Amino acid sequence: MGSYDAAMKVILAHCREAALEYFLGLELQESEILELPQETASVRRSDFPIRVRTDDGRVFIVLLEVQSRWEPQVPLRLLEYDARYRLKTGLSVLPVVMLLTPSGSVVESFEDGGIRYRFRVISLAAMDAREVVERGNPCLMPFVGLMRGGPEVFQMAEEAIYGSGLGRSDKADLLTGMALLSGLLDKDLPRQLLERRRDIMMESYAYELIKKEGYEEGLRSGVQQGIQQGIQQGIQQGMEKGTLHALRELILETLDERFEEVPGNLRHDLRKLEDPHDLKLLFRRALRAESLREFQEALEHFLD
Repeated sequence: MGSYDAAMKVILAHCREAALEYFLGLELQESEILELPQETASVRRSDFPIRVRTDDGRVFIVLLEVQSRWEPQVPLRLLEYDARYRLKTGLSVLPVVMLLTPSGSVVESFEDGGIRYRFRVISLAAMDAREVVERGNPCLMPFVGLMRGGPEVFQMAEEAIYGSGLGRSDKADLLTGMALLSGLLDKDLPRQLLERRRDIMMESYAYELIKKEGYEEGLRSGVQQGIQQGIQQGIQQGMEKGTLHALRELILETLDERFEEVPGNLRHDLRKLEDPHDLKLLFRRALRAESLREFQEALEHFLD
């Protein structure tokens, strides 16, 4: 599982409406990340189908495909997902590609014979980081490191999150997502962020991925004690339903990446768990288990 996949799940669990409103110019009443259909084996981990309701009463699907870099097959793949979700939901679809790093040969349409397909591309590299920081919305700050001029205002963006009125667990998740995204372009940015905010970032359920990426090298002193303290604080503060859903998806995607196809009964059983502590422990087990059977046994233990 790519770190940017996890980062986007963390960010969208808290801030998807703010992100969609800014990047797509929508005015939203509500939004919901849909469950990926189990029968759709070709849907990739970076695919985010989001059902939205706008202020003018429209209901449709924003199909957000997140790409670390442009690939020639993106248009056809997006067209496939588009058709699947139209058939599954009966709703219209707004197809969007979010491009995280600078890329050449980007297109916003595909034509071949009788097929004509258009979609929107959001290129973060083409956006002005300082303009985003000046807006002051903490939900947009995790993307700043990938924007034009991002490194120069990166610490300002970090401080906008840390000094915001968000809950502590929300800040922890956004700072962790910010670190994972910025690492796509500059490995020093997440290390510097971790040096400054390690105390709060340890409270994010995605902190395991920070460690896996190796950004805390040279910062080992006191980490294990801090992790345990962070876990306890995070459990006490609780997690919103959307965050629990994101954590379940991270577990499933980790298993998909490590052991290929995950059986449907395991997916079904995982959805029964509502305790964030159990899900956090299972996420660690998904990262470390030697086999899918070992993970299944751990899951069965939590269900007993």
